[in-house]
Amino acid sequence: MKTEEIMQSLISFFSVAIVFLTVIAIIFFIFCKKFKFNNKNIELYGLLLNLNTTSLISISAITINYLFLVWCTISFKGMQVVYVAITLILVLISEAVIDNFKGLPLSILLTIVNCIAIQVIYMLYTYLTQDNFSYILLLVLFLLILFVFLYYTYNLFREINNIVVKNKYLKGKKQYKV
Repeated sequence: MKTEEIMQSLISFFSVAIVFLTVIAIIFFIFCKKFKFNNKNIELYGLLLNLNTTSLISISAITINYLFLVWCTISFKGMQVVYVAITLILVLISEAVIDNFKGLPLSILLTIVNCIAIQVIYMLYTYLTQDNFSYILLLVLFLLILFVFLYYTYNLFREINNIVVKNKYLKGKKQYKV
């Protein structure tokens, strides 16, 4: 890919990210009006509310990485070196901010697996659209994309759980191990 195409792709990602974050903000704004502070529905909000700044930065980096991986998957552009660098930088920021250098090798390995999965999806999509169309391969592509989204979501929740468990405020609270 040329530099202009990569820049256009990144600009389209930022546009998608801004729209996504705006929708999330509107949803939170609407649902936060219905929360009562003595209600059990506020547990997730309370969990995020009581995190320190470094944990929130780490969760933000993980969430942006998740959104970026989803965008890379559904845009069918494949993984460029720039995209791999962006996702690795987001993982490094997430782990470095909370001083989780022990979990860094696993996070980097999972990121590499994510990038390989995106490249496999791109290659399968390219084969379907340019060479031979097959309903069986289309089904395989659909199931692979579904699996990859579930895998991204699992990694997102695993990382958020690790951050929350590591947070000092929640050391004595109920913890869930993934």
